[in-house]
Parts: sequence; structure tokens; C-alpha cells
Amino acid sequence: MLRWLVFRLVKLFYSRIVGRGREHVPVDRPAIFVANHPNGLLDPVLMMIGLRRPVWFLAKSTFFANPVGKWMMETFGALPVFRKRDEGKPGGPQGDARARNEQTFARSRALLRDNEALALFPEGTTHSDAQLRELRTGAARIALSAEDEAGWHLGLQIVPVGLWYEDKTTFRTSVVLAVGEPFTLNDYADAYADNEHAAVKALTQHIDDRLDTVVLQAENADLLAAMPVVAAWTLTDNGPRDLARQHAWAGTLLQAYQHLFHTDPERLEAIAVKARRYAALLEAVGITDPWHLELPEASRWGLLRRVLALIVMVPFALAGCLMSYGPYRLAGPVAEAAVRGDYTQTGTFKLIGGTLFVLIGWVVEAVVCGLVFGWMWGILLLMGAPLLGYISLRWGEAWHRLRNALSYQRLRGRRSRLVELLAEQRQDLTDDVRAAVASVSLEEGA
Repeated sequence: MLRWLVFRLVKLFYSRIVGRGREHVPVDRPAIFVANHPNGLLDPVLMMIGLRRPVWFLAKSTFFANPVGKWMMETFGALPVFRKRDEGKPGGPQGDARARNEQTFARSRALLRDNEALALFPEGTTHSDAQLRELRTGAARIALSAEDEAGWHLGLQIVPVGLWYEDKTTFRTSVVLAVGEPFTLNDYADAYADNEHAAVKALTQHIDDRLDTVVLQAENADLLAAMPVVAAWTLTDNGPRDLARQHAWAGTLLQAYQHLFHTDPERLEAIAVKARRYAALLEAVGITDPWHLELPEASRWGLLRRVLALIVMVPFALAGCLMSYGPYRLAGPVAEAAVRGDYTQTGTFKLIGGTLFVLIGWVVEAVVCGLVFGWMWGILLLMGAPLLGYISLRWGEAWHRLRNALSYQRLRGRRSRLVELLAEQRQDLTDDVRAAVASVSLEEGA
């Protein structure tokens, strides 16, 4: 019940959870999924949702310090890992970190023998850096020791996963899980027998290299934030793109950027100037997505149907807004105060805080309604509150889409030359970007 509820809440918080390369997910064999770790406790939950396969994962032992925390961690298949930095803390090691971690590793190996899957974050901590941090060796140690115990017949696969959040702290944004090609450990048997430490180090480096193929990374946070936007503008000549393809194209652009930065900085700067000018022009005319200007115009009948549907739903949406909006908005400042600048935990606190505040708000409102109008009305209000809140949420999103559609149609009708100019500039930027990527591919191929 708790897992079901949390999964639904996470899907509500992030409106789209997109899997790229999901065909690489092993179905009926043991696997270790290794991933970057940008968003605290929400990362493993999103992996459970996006991979569509039950997974176990390691979590710091302090989360198990009290009965409620221990119950919740075990409900989601978490195993405790004891960090030296938590020495002496409640739930942390008490001078026995090595021995207790070996118990966790033994449990992990037993799960893999039973064809289960583990989801591990080899960076060892959650962070918002623009690049992967140095990987810890735990994932490699578990994988190699599990195969060694099974006589190298376990068939374990290691699968790299890249997590990318459109905006990890903002309600109703999107997430991409990029699943890379899995690999086995057959080539490590002799090396592990000869030198266990060297084999662990080599496998950790291999995991790092494979994560580089699915995790978007850049030299700084501004570049990492900008590249998916440029990818959205330049992905295709045939209309709007899906999020998975945008993520893949952003990775290609980042690789090309790194190459050009060293080999042809003048060309790179010229493209960057065009991109900045185009972004400034879009901002000046209030356009968030230039592709909407190039879509076929919506039919009048289609727009009318949307307007009528919104009008019919206004009373229910308004009721849901009055009941839920205040408690929902309270979650933001409370979460920011609680995390104290640690934005890797903001999404988790917003999700938990928003849920609790909204539930408390519904109960208080139902009690007031019961006292004023009778308890039957209070009970009905409490039972209907989730549906009204959901209607209010979807109404707001539908209104936003309709408003954008009308705005873009009005812009195309009144300022057609501006629309043509924007389309020409986007195409010009696309041509330059694609030519640059093609030249990098030719150089690397040569």
C-alpha cells in the first residue's frame, strides 16, 4: 500500500517519466543497475518506476535509525550501508562499519543469486554537480564477489543508467531514465583471481566509462542546463520531439562541444552567439517553445471544444483550488527551509511536505464543513477532496495549453513576419549545429 501510494505521488509530482533504452533492462537474470545520484531519495523510487523491474538498493544506515524509518526503508527494498562519516550517529556504525557492511554485501550477493536486481549509486552521495564525482568501489566489489562465489556462472549484468531531471525541484516537470547497454563480467575472472584489488579498480573505471555514455555532463552547471534547451530547438526538422530523443541529442551536443572547445573554439563561439541571440529574441516576445509557432494551426472547432470543457469544469476546479492551493504552496518555503540549501533533497521534502500539508488541510476543511453544515457534508467533502484537487490540477494545465495555443495563433495572425524570422533563425541554428556535429563525427571516424 505504501509503495503504491508513493509511486502515485511521484508520478503526480513528475508529470512525465520517460525511459530511453528500456529494451536493455534484463528481465530474467541478475542485474546491478548503476546510476548517477542527483535527487536524494527520489532517485531509487524513480528507478523502480522507470525500469519496470523490482530492485533493491543501498541506503545510508542512519535512515534505519528509528522504527518508522527502518520500516519505510525495508518497504522499498533498501539495505543499510554503514559510512565512516556517520560513526557514532544514531543508526551509524559504532566502530564496526567494515563488518556490518560485509553483512550487507553478503545479503546483496544472496539476492543476486536469486535472480534479483540491485540499484546502486556508486558516487556514494547525492549531489547537484555538473559532472560525475569519483566513483566508490562498492558496486564493483559486490559484482565481482557475487560472480566469484557462483564460480563465474551467475550471468550477472551491469547496466548503466543516467537520470536527468528537467527541473528536479519543480512540480509537474519531466524525468528521463537513459538505460545503457549492459555488460557481463566474464573478462574479469582471471584478473580477480590474480589481484582482487586491481580487478575492482578496473571494473570501477569501466562502470565510470559506461556511465559517461548515459549521464549528461558538462564543465559547468550553466552549460549543462543550456544544452538540453538547444537540443530541443535543433533536434529535428519535422516538428516537435519526444523527451527521450531530446536527451540523446543533448548528449551528442555535449560531446561535440567538448571536441570543438579544444579543436575549433572560434566555430563553437559563433554557434554559441547565435544560440544566445535566439534565446534573447524568444524571451523578448514571450515564447517558451518556438516549435509551437511551426505547428499546424488548431481548428476553430477544436479550440471551441477545449473552451467549453474548461467552462464546464470551472466549479469543480475552483473548489479543488480553494481546498488544496494554500497547503500546496506552503510546502515550497518549508522544504527550502528544511534542506538549508541542499537542493538534492528539495524534491523529496516538497513531495512529503506537500502531501502532508494538503491532507491536513483537507481534514481541517472537512471538520469545519461538518461543524457548519453537518457531519455528512464534512465526510463527503473529505472523500471528494482528492478528486477535486486532481481536477483543479488538470484544469490548470489544460488552461495553460489553451492559452499558449491562442497566444501563438494570435501571434501568427498579427505578426507573421516575426514568426517567419523565428523559424528561419531556428533553422539556421539547426543547420550550423548539425554541420558542426557532423564534422566532429568525421574527424573522430578518421
